[in-house]
Amino acid sequence: MGQQRLAKPQADDASKRPQQRKKTNNTVLDATTTRKGEVFRAQRRTSEGVQAQASQHVINVPVNKSVYNGYGGKQFSLTMQPKKPRTPRPTLKIIPIGGVGEMGIGKNMTAIEYDNDIIVIDMGFLFPGSDYPGVNYITPDITWLEENKHRIRAHIFTHGHLDHIGSFRHFIPKIPAPVYSTKFTIGMLQRTIAETDSAYEPEYHEMNPENHDIIQLCDSFSVELVRVNHSIPDSAAVVVRTPVGNILSSGDWRIEENPVDGKKFDFDRIQEIARNEGFLAFLNESTNCESAGTHTHGEFDIQHSIGEVMDKWAGSRIIISSFSSQLHRIQLILDEAQRHGRKVAFAGFSMIQNLEVALRTGVIKVPKDTVVKMEDIIKLSDNKVTIICTGSQGEFNAVLNRMATGAHKYVKIKGSDVVVFSSNPIPGNEKYVVRTVDGLMREGGEIIQNGKTHLTGVGPLHLSGHGYYDDHVRVINAVKPTYYIPNHGEFHMLVHNAELAEKECGVPRDHIFVCDPGDIIEITPNGAKKIGRIHAGGVMYDDAGEIVSEVVLKDRIHMSQEGMFVVVLTVQRGTGRLLTSPDIISRGFIYLRDNEELMGMIRQYLKQKASRSFAGRYDIEVIKKEIRDEITHILYDQTRRTPIVIPVINEVGVNKTIAQRPQTNARAAKQPLMPAPSKRKFPRKQVPDTETVVPRERPDSRSY
Repeated sequence: MGQQRLAKPQADDASKRPQQRKKTNNTVLDATTTRKGEVFRAQRRTSEGVQAQASQHVINVPVNKSVYNGYGGKQFSLTMQPKKPRTPRPTLKIIPIGGVGEMGIGKNMTAIEYDNDIIVIDMGFLFPGSDYPGVNYITPDITWLEENKHRIRAHIFTHGHLDHIGSFRHFIPKIPAPVYSTKFTIGMLQRTIAETDSAYEPEYHEMNPENHDIIQLCDSFSVELVRVNHSIPDSAAVVVRTPVGNILSSGDWRIEENPVDGKKFDFDRIQEIARNEGFLAFLNESTNCESAGTHTHGEFDIQHSIGEVMDKWAGSRIIISSFSSQLHRIQLILDEAQRHGRKVAFAGFSMIQNLEVALRTGVIKVPKDTVVKMEDIIKLSDNKVTIICTGSQGEFNAVLNRMATGAHKYVKIKGSDVVVFSSNPIPGNEKYVVRTVDGLMREGGEIIQNGKTHLTGVGPLHLSGHGYYDDHVRVINAVKPTYYIPNHGEFHMLVHNAELAEKECGVPRDHIFVCDPGDIIEITPNGAKKIGRIHAGGVMYDDAGEIVSEVVLKDRIHMSQEGMFVVVLTVQRGTGRLLTSPDIISRGFIYLRDNEELMGMIRQYLKQKASRSFAGRYDIEVIKKEIRDEITHILYDQTRRTPIVIPVINEVGVNKTIAQRPQTNARAAKQPLMPAPSKRKFPRKQVPDTETVVPRERPDSRSY
């Protein structure tokens, strides 16, 4: 029995043969051993990493699947967004535009809508950190508000920190409406708008929380400010009265039993409103809700610690670094310096600006003959000098870091100096603070930091501006809200805040909403639910106050990681003949003198490419793309890196048929070669003035 044929023989299929690389007639390109597919995959990996880093601040597709997300733990999709009815009944809507669940704490902004009226609470921005090269801050995207600006009746501000007022100068001309806040906060708003060249002058309305004034804004809304304590003067919570019920937006707060200005957290007023009217919804900040207990000391304890420093190092210069917005603490330091017979000098742009606003609004009182100019401290003996400055977070150009590096104009650190850090490092800033501390110690100075009392015998030196776990329980129980909305925090803070409200305060789980930016919470007599989203995101600005495109940011990040590689070809128009040897520029990629062999390969490739591509008719854009792809291939083959490759082709020589005639137009002859310089007034670079605006690299919030 012979063999049985099991199948018919298949014809040869050329598509299934092992693919041979197509010859290019370019010896350099043909000599590469890396397949194109590998190069493309490497480019894609780099691009995906750059995209992920550049879009941290944007939540295009929210992944909030927490049990408090308002959708039963399911991820929201556009199919879940209901269509608007033709004749909708007025409903109350709360829309967090920023400040919830983002990378870092900032961009605080909330819109409240009823019928044809909208009010906006706060306009903050976010400091993005060092992984956003060239970006100073990020503001919320207010596209939806601009589309509905004719319905905006008022802007209300809780306090003067930049994560709550920083976007004011950008937004107020675009969405104009009357402004309502406390005296000092209005002073801070006026200062920010004065830094721009905007011709728009907002209409300001000062409100005093002590008077319990209720201002009717429009048919749908009236507002009242309630006093709270924080690390900046004149902070307030906002009570919004609506046809459906009262909303309380907490702003930022802490509880002080003995505040410097004598104005305590107004629990009595909150409990009175809760008892007589009730609160339908409570928007509560989440910054330190993960930290156990409550504050164990106050600002007067810090004053006592400063006094101990002045007693212990009575013969030394004392340099105190603090946040520029800690004006009540600055008041106490001034008082303590006067008691010890010391003069005080201030250093730091934001410090001096905030002091000017504080003096103008009566928030701070400077003891007579206590303050001197920085340039005059050299006239005083060391035991008479106290300097209050910025730089507690190790900012590179801040006053304290310049002292540490010997770059300050008036102060050179010496062995007898004592430097006091009246602050805690913002999570993520630890390495910068350590750098500054090391620099100061190298100069021989004595360093005193908060939380290290066991080393120096001095403390406490700082008090956070935000309430802890037990404080949150106390406030929520006082408000007794029907619905609870955590805000002002990264996502883990919001969830822990929600858990706190459910576990400790008895708020039902389905009455708690953890939001993403743009979520719409609708409240009716029948209940509350999320009904969709508006457009939300962020807009990036550089140091000059100009918008930074996301494409530009991606290129910056790519160049910071992989570098840039530029090739310049100079060819004769018409013939395509190379007139000079190709020029090569490398920035952040390789050092040319150390890679002569690779540069020789690139030049050889370019000469061969030019001799074949510029003969006859050609399309420069097509040639540029080919050069870009092929050089990327060669560079990855040799270095395993994918820099940004930029080909530049200069065509030299003018055809006789297109030779330009000299201009005879008199008007054209008078036109200047360069445009006149812009008279625009750019704002100064913004710097953090609070402990809550820098993104955190770890979830632990107890360190501040």
